[in-house]
Amino acid sequence: MKISTIALALTVAFGTVNPALAADKKNDKEKKPQTIESLIKDKTAFSGLFNLYLDEKTGKNLMVINAAQLDTPFVYFAHTVDGVTDAGHFRGSYRETKLIEFRRHFNRIDIISKTPRFLFDENSAIARASEANISEAVLASIDIETEENGQIAFNVDKLFLSEELHKVSPWTNPDDKNAKKRFNVGKLDDKKSRIIKNRIYDNNLDVVVDYVFSNSNPSVRGSDAVSDARFVSVKVQHSFVALPKNSYQPRYDDARIGYFTNQFDNMTSSDWAPYQDVIKRWDLQKKDPSAALSEPVKPITWWIENTTPVEWRDTIKAAVLDWNTSFEKAGFKNAIEVKIQPDDATWDAGDINYNVLRWTSSPRPPFGGYGPALANPLTGEILGSDIMLEFVFMRNRWIYDSLFSQGASTLSEAPLESNQLNCSLGHQLQQNIMLANTLASGADIEQKAILAEGLRQLVLHEVGHTLGLNHNMKASIMWNEKDIHNKTKTQGVLTGSVMDYSPVNVAPRGVKQGDFFQTKPGPYDDWAIEYGYSAALNDVAAEQARLEQILSRSNQHGLAFGNDADDMRSPGRHIDPRVMIGDMSSNAVAYANDRMELVDSLLGELISKARIQGESHQQLLISANNLFGQYRTQAGVISRFIGGVYVERNVVGTDDSVKPFTPVPAEIQKAAMNTLAKKVFAPETLANMKPLYNYMQQQRRGFNHYGKNEDPQVHSMLLNMQKSVLDQLLHKNVLTRISDTALYGNQYSLSEFMNDLTSSIFVPAKTANSMSHNLQINYVERLIAIAGLGKASSYDNLARAGALAQLHAIIDLSTPWGANQDAKAQKAYVDLLIEKALKS
Repeated sequence: MKISTIALALTVAFGTVNPALAADKKNDKEKKPQTIESLIKDKTAFSGLFNLYLDEKTGKNLMVINAAQLDTPFVYFAHTVDGVTDAGHFRGSYRETKLIEFRRHFNRIDIISKTPRFLFDENSAIARASEANISEAVLASIDIETEENGQIAFNVDKLFLSEELHKVSPWTNPDDKNAKKRFNVGKLDDKKSRIIKNRIYDNNLDVVVDYVFSNSNPSVRGSDAVSDARFVSVKVQHSFVALPKNSYQPRYDDARIGYFTNQFDNMTSSDWAPYQDVIKRWDLQKKDPSAALSEPVKPITWWIENTTPVEWRDTIKAAVLDWNTSFEKAGFKNAIEVKIQPDDATWDAGDINYNVLRWTSSPRPPFGGYGPALANPLTGEILGSDIMLEFVFMRNRWIYDSLFSQGASTLSEAPLESNQLNCSLGHQLQQNIMLANTLASGADIEQKAILAEGLRQLVLHEVGHTLGLNHNMKASIMWNEKDIHNKTKTQGVLTGSVMDYSPVNVAPRGVKQGDFFQTKPGPYDDWAIEYGYSAALNDVAAEQARLEQILSRSNQHGLAFGNDADDMRSPGRHIDPRVMIGDMSSNAVAYANDRMELVDSLLGELISKARIQGESHQQLLISANNLFGQYRTQAGVISRFIGGVYVERNVVGTDDSVKPFTPVPAEIQKAAMNTLAKKVFAPETLANMKPLYNYMQQQRRGFNHYGKNEDPQVHSMLLNMQKSVLDQLLHKNVLTRISDTALYGNQYSLSEFMNDLTSSIFVPAKTANSMSHNLQINYVERLIAIAGLGKASSYDNLARAGALAQLHAIIDLSTPWGANQDAKAQKAYVDLLIEKALKS
């Protein structure tokens, strides 16, 4: 021990120096307040909305804000810069938008988020209780390092390297029985995570963080896009945006037209519908307010990212600029402009100050096009937007995990967080492009007009989203099944809106081909833009009258509207069969019948057209699966008309002859049932696929098919299509609705429908085959479940009685003399199923 150390020890021992006082003096010296100047010394400064100071040696970040910025709302916005779909992330994904405030609490800064949804009349006494029972969220609490001259400094590394601002990892459901089968990213590793970039402007701050998650022993290894399942990296951008200071005036939402909205509840209103929802739209103002047609003060500028294939750029630019025709009808000239991002651009496509059309080529594409927008949570003013487009959707690559021919009941797409509602038009487009490839006999369609048309429709659709428009799945009823193929009539406008999910418009055999895809905004799009963007009048009453005059046209031809909240893509969901994806024309049943006949004939040509000398049978396999998928889609479209109800959303006084609810006419329901009987339930359904079964072989890739049988599972493939139709027809909501609508106009009764359905499935024994027998057993099992034999049924009394009646009718069917052994075995087994159920 050194002498100085011994002396110090002796001094302490004999009380000459008090150890506690010595420690206090040491702490006082350490706690001596630091100046901002000393804290930021030797650090790289980034000045703007907030100031950031980066220590280039340690990577630590200090933030300095003005005291005047406290208790002031800012927009917080999170989006994915890069990620993997296994972890619920994909490039360009808009994740979360909320209002936040920085608030001081003694020696710390709290970051608070609070919903702006609830409105109170300031003149009402109840407004004094406006904070009652509304929970604020304290997202983070950070110690203040120092404060001087109205400047507050605090370290932000912990803030950004945690999930305090935004939950980056996927949400989990403790009741999810399949949780162990899902990919699990594990825990956030703050030691490996890092801040990799920041951008600071006068109006916003962007901080990009590379989050690393660790799972030492993953039970599910994920897709090939995950390099190592133990460590997953997700890059997320956190943005803080100052609320704009301008003269923007919100415009209220209306149910007759489809904009994305910010929802607000007026808590002091006595109205029956006390809603003050505002639409999301850009702040377009005329340079010349007195002119009927004027250029905007600031146009909406779109940049085509330099990742975009050069040969596609002109088509994309033209599609974006096509929206200017709609804006002209709203009084704006050149409302949208398009520029190309230079290869040497100093800005990133993820910068919210630039609206960018971006391209990716993902291993597991979650979408074909995705067009979100960032809007002011208080007013609905759109502040920025991006469009993500997937390269794969212009190609023939099969993007799904499973093939119909190997027993897939549904097409499994990339997993996303359950609360996200993403645009999947690209999935439809890819199948449509592949159908076009089949029509082209395998030729390179890149040089054909059909590819340009498909790309144009996709871009028009996604730009529409960024203008504030949501989907319009009802727009496809604009033309009848004949006129839809007449180019002189359609002229590039196949539906009322580009915001629909319409199929490629391939003409039936013997009919001259018209437009394949929609290449211009439709009349609904013009109308919606007029409502959303036309210049407001200064007088409030006059402005309300002007907008009502626009909305009063909702009954006009081509202006029909119904969005995702109304569409019937899932069995038993919603009621209007015209609000559906994959349908086309005002006579969707007839159009679907034509498409099914076309698909059946194309299947018969694949043997000669889809087998290439020296190549595997991959083209034939994928083409057959794609055609089957098209056929199955149309079967689903037809099924929605049975028990359907047409929905209109006119306000009282617009047109009293148009009722809100009108059951689908009986003749249309019967036509749908007849088509399903012939095209879906008949023994020889898709007979043209039979010669293909020997050739439907996937190209071998090492040991990729290990543990899986390669042979086409023909019975499962066809039965799964039939089951998807029965899922709709026999859904408890549908059967109840058939009975309910009999009281207000439906003339296709429950008993008549069920008799027709049973007759279409239990065809004469001599014509029935193994496909028929498979379907019959599934149908009987469903009837037993509906009737509640052996197990309680959730169906209503009328449905249970109807199902029981059908079971008795099936038992009473006789097997004709001379029936083969299969028919006799089928009859015996079906009778056994029913008798056993009746005795239970």
